Amino acid sequence: MDRKGDTVNGYWLCAKCFAKLPDQPRKYYTEGSPDGDTPPRQEVILAPIAKAQETTLAQFIEAMALRLIARTRGSFQKPDAMDYAVEILRTFGEPFGSDDLDWTSAAAWELVDEDMQHWDADEAASN
Repeated sequence: MDRKGDTVNGYWLCAKCFAKLPDQPRKYYTEGSPDGDTPPRQEVILAPIAKAQETTLAQFIEAMALRLIARTRGSFQKPDAMDYAVEILRTFGEPFGSDDLDWTSAAAWELVDEDMQHWDADEAASN
């Protein structure tokens, strides 16, 4: 199953495309003994939690959200900050855990800081 992700803000977030899904994806299959001694039973495999550098996707997004809340002096509530953090990740176009980005807490803060530089530039241009 390749739908790695994590539970963020009450939904399952795909680590590849950052799509919001209502539940953790699961794959069903039937298991039973090959000789027919036991009746078949349905088994379930849940999509795995995405991890990069010992950080889960949910932890990374939470670090981004907390940085956003701190930088905006509480203008965001945590659920909104987490949703905005997901939007920031979508703009980079890299799946969570890719080798092209750093996935530490410090990197989460840097992504928010970089995004907020555009806010400052937009604000200066409108004045």
